[in-house]
Amino acid sequence: MGLVMYAVGKMGVMLTSLTRPELGDIFWGAGATFLRVELTLVLAALWTIPAGVFIGLRPKLSAIAQPIAQIAASVPAPALFPVVLLLLVQVGGGLGIASIILLLLGTQWYILFNVIAGASAIPAELKEVCETFHLSTVQRWRKLILPAIFPSLITGFVTASGGAWNASIIAEYFRFRNQTFSITGLGAVISRATDAGNFPVLVGATFVISAMVVTINRLTWRRLYTFIAVQISGVGEAGLKSEKEPSL
Repeated sequence: MGLVMYAVGKMGVMLTSLTRPELGDIFWGAGATFLRVELTLVLAALWTIPAGVFIGLRPKLSAIAQPIAQIAASVPAPALFPVVLLLLVQVGGGLGIASIILLLLGTQWYILFNVIAGASAIPAELKEVCETFHLSTVQRWRKLILPAIFPSLITGFVTASGGAWNASIIAEYFRFRNQTFSITGLGAVISRATDAGNFPVLVGATFVISAMVVTINRLTWRRLYTFIAVQISGVGEAGLKSEKEPSL
């Protein structure tokens, strides 16, 4: 316990030694990384949601695609980063585009296989009801598909968001063949501080990235989970109430 208190006190002293320019770099980088992570989640969702639903509604295709998506998620995206960066440098791109691609490679699969799992769990009876009432594609998505996959989708977003924040440390600052590629971001601040041995900046940036992840989880993902739980319990209570009501 004494060692923990000493470590906390030491980090507190380091934080108080941060200069105004260093604090500016940390918070400016935090904003840039936040926007980069959110853009990555949006881009990933644009293709993983329709693709996951398409696969999940077809049991035979789902049995093949689900393991492939899980294997793809287990492949470390940083291992592919040198290849991606070299290709983009050849075509005139830079680390700004490469960082988004790296974040996508490390996060999109979590959303995909969670959406596949959610779509696969939709009861066949509900699909038949949609067919019986000749619901349009838009109506099926609004009334059945999106509500059914929503819990799995949020789980995918939570996992992907955490993975994106971790991957940003490599995606925003990269050394290759005696060259250093860097863009504005909290991950770049952490990597530069590590290389320079600047422990106050390293501690401050690590504290900020941890605080941001926890805050996002509590203010966004936890509230969405609570919303889902309330909706599910409301449906359950309505079903029980209707069963208890005497038939006329």
